[in-house]
Amino acid sequence: MPVRTRIAIVGALLLVGLLFFVHLRSQPAVSVIPGLAGPAGKTVVAPPPPPRVEDYGGGGATRLAVLVTDVDSDWIGLVRALRARGIPATFTRDPAEAMRHRAMLAYPLISGKVLSGDHIRALAAFVHGGGGLMTFDLAGGGLEPLFGIRGEIPGRARSALRWPATAGATAITPLNAAGMEATLGSQGLDVTTATTLARFDDGAAALTCQSAVGRACILGVDVGSYANRAFNLRAEPLAGGYVNGDADGLDRLMNAVRDFYVASEPNAYLIGTAPAPFGGSLILTHDLDAGKALADSLALAEAMRKRDVDATFFMQTKYVRDWNDDVFFRADTLPQLRRLKALGMEVGSHSVAHARAFNQFELGDGTEAYPDYRPFVTSQTTARGGTILGELRVSKYLLDSAIGQQTLAFRPGHLRNPAMLPQALAATGYRFTSDLTAENALTNYPFQLAYGRSGPGLMPVWEFPVTIEDEAAPPFAARLDASVALVERIASRGGVATLLVHPDHGSKRDAELALIDRLRGRYWIGGLSRFGEWWRARDLAAIDYDGKQVTARGPLPVHGVTVSFPRSGRTHVIP
Repeated sequence: MPVRTRIAIVGALLLVGLLFFVHLRSQPAVSVIPGLAGPAGKTVVAPPPPPRVEDYGGGGATRLAVLVTDVDSDWIGLVRALRARGIPATFTRDPAEAMRHRAMLAYPLISGKVLSGDHIRALAAFVHGGGGLMTFDLAGGGLEPLFGIRGEIPGRARSALRWPATAGATAITPLNAAGMEATLGSQGLDVTTATTLARFDDGAAALTCQSAVGRACILGVDVGSYANRAFNLRAEPLAGGYVNGDADGLDRLMNAVRDFYVASEPNAYLIGTAPAPFGGSLILTHDLDAGKALADSLALAEAMRKRDVDATFFMQTKYVRDWNDDVFFRADTLPQLRRLKALGMEVGSHSVAHARAFNQFELGDGTEAYPDYRPFVTSQTTARGGTILGELRVSKYLLDSAIGQQTLAFRPGHLRNPAMLPQALAATGYRFTSDLTAENALTNYPFQLAYGRSGPGLMPVWEFPVTIEDEAAPPFAARLDASVALVERIASRGGVATLLVHPDHGSKRDAELALIDRLRGRYWIGGLSRFGEWWRARDLAAIDYDGKQVTARGPLPVHGVTVSFPRSGRTHVIP
């Protein structure tokens, strides 16, 4: 047979095989596990009641008082950020109540339009009497001499706030960048007698303080608005990168608020951000979204168990063959999942379809159930038949039923996060998610999610942003030293680093174990929901200090929380 003929035949066979493969991948094939059908009932997603300032009031006199001068402002962003950083605060609309404290924020502004003349004079007397007062916009009221400025220079073109240099490098909080959905305004300060502590990129003073027996400070950035934008993924263009880097733009703003509080309140105290006795944390998470990932994860889990470390494994409950991959959530794989749990690991949901199009899915009607719910990925960017509630309800039902648990943690494929995800997570019983990166959220701390990633209502769901992942170049194993240094840097500030690893490659598993070995004993290390339960209890607790005794109460048991007293260097652990 001529060579050309043989080549043509081989080519034709290869083409037929390819077409047959494409045909198979384009046809749904469903693996149904006998005895499983559900969940029953209907999931209803209801909007939260509008938050009230009074809901965040109360507590002792040594807390930071936040006087909300405009209820239509982003004060809920300040609630979220203060809680995340462990700065104890009480919110009020009553100036007299706020002035019972030694440290007060007037948020978002001081102006004759929002405060009476008597109240403005009372604020001046408060500072002259030794109190500390910070605001973000001195828009009127005649208090310029008290704050040591002539006035303000509003602007929307400033791109960054520059903090004093540390270790030879100037630290930056980004403010505006190309691609922002709305520019962030700022107030440059025309200084007379105040001390300038930070400047904007145009040279204008950004943070000033003046002592007048007490302390009067202005930070020319609306921290509540900034926090809401960061937490709600509306400031992504400000991120210097996507992942594997530090993410402290918001954290530096909160440092300024923390430092003001500590300087103004003689009995200042801070609530720890890592379980005692540790000062920083590393959360270990894994995505099981390929055919062999589950089997490969068992060896990793065995190695972790020998190190007395637990972790979270997000399992894709894939029972439909589609463009992405073949079925791998089957009756014969359930023993492996049960073994993973028996080793002390958490199994979280990684959705059903693992679709890049997840952020385009409709919410759904809340009745989606296995095995009739059959989302089908048709290409890298498209899918059909999927809903947000379907991905959450069905994957949770399958994991709960198959391995006997209550699944609390969710991570969508490719970190896709539709705006409706927070309320859908709450409605379906999840409490923790890790669906964005720390760099995009501009913070190294977990935080509570808001309804629709925009509204003022808070959901009972907490976000744990991804800090380090294993897929970006250079290979994870080649940047082990850089990953260790990043965790150390974040943990030294009390931050939380979340690791994402795909355990279907031996080099990645080895690199993760090496990372654990270098950090174990120095920081808290473990799975997402175990840390999340501790964080949620700490976040919702009312922790107070009256100058002599620490008290704690809350809807959940509070334990293992370190309370520090920065003025004395002492600490107290809530057992």
